[in-house]
Amino acid sequence: SAVGHKKKPNDIPFAYHQEIELEITTLTNLGSGLGRVPLPPIENQKSDIENTAGGGWVVMVPFTLPGERVRVRVFRNQKNFSEADLVEVLTPSPHRVAATCPLFARCGGCQYQHLAYAEQLLWKQRQVTELLRHMAGIEFAVSPVVPSPREFGYRSKITPHFNPPRDVVVPPPIGFLRQGTRFDIVDVPRCPIATDAINAAYARSRKDIKANPGRFERGATLLFRDCEEGV
Repeated sequence: SAVGHKKKPNDIPFAYHQEIELEITTLTNLGSGLGRVPLPPIENQKSDIENTAGGGWVVMVPFTLPGERVRVRVFRNQKNFSEADLVEVLTPSPHRVAATCPLFARCGGCQYQHLAYAEQLLWKQRQVTELLRHMAGIEFAVSPVVPSPREFGYRSKITPHFNPPRDVVVPPPIGFLRQGTRFDIVDVPRCPIATDAINAAYARSRKDIKANPGRFERGATLLFRDCEEGV
């Protein structure tokens, strides 16, 4: 193809931004919901799709939960599955809860805030069991996950990022990568899963950086670690 031309998106089995409905049946180890949809016969379709479609074509959707009926918008077709964004939850899971953080689903730092904490623990235990079975061929009774005494305010290390702009008049966003992107940063004033001490230090650094962004290099990363005295 000519230099500068964008690669044409793969429109098999779904067109770009086509909306479909499906039921989510499980969670991946990255926190995305996974469901399968039957595909109608397509003339001259690729063999990979023919083989996979027998059990239903896999669609992965972040921020969905097992048992939910959802409407989604497909944005990418991979070799043997599609990726989609959530448009609407048609039938919610009884374990769905309101996320504490107002940036949840925009900030890429968290995947499970919409799932009740007790269910998070059960799914993590199940995922370890399944990984041992499928990746190592081991059947092992994984012990229940030890819960944290605090659902929030527990994380002792965070690494926010920022890109000082060439035009230092505009303060840069400081935070974490936007969900589903590799370079776009969401401005995160406070992280509810981090400890109070980290958030206090982070607030001071944010104020200093936004007042003097020109003295930092592009692609800067901050490191905050909360250590107990004597440990």
